[in-house]
Amino acid sequence: MSAKEYRFRLFVAGNEPNSRLAEQNLRALCQEYLPDRYDIEVVDVLTDFEAALDSNVMIAPTVVMEAPRSVTLFGTLANKAAVISALAL
Repeated sequence: MSAKEYRFRLFVAGNEPNSRLAEQNLRALCQEYLPDRYDIEVVDVLTDFEAALDSNVMIAPTVVMEAPRSVTLFGTLANKAAVISALAL
């Protein structure tokens, strides 16, 4: 597996507060628990709605961990303990 063994797609709705918060929380979590081992792709559903449809994402913010296993989480990711548990970090 490559150095970036954790891959995330974060679906946001433009510059909305919840979307910004979800991105900040995901980046902080990755920097703390997965330094140099993650890649985050941010997809704005307002400009690329088709990508959201292709991934079956209907609400934003939503984060999809694509590797090492598939996990989907919704919301701002503010409950750090729940996110860590769901992602098995």
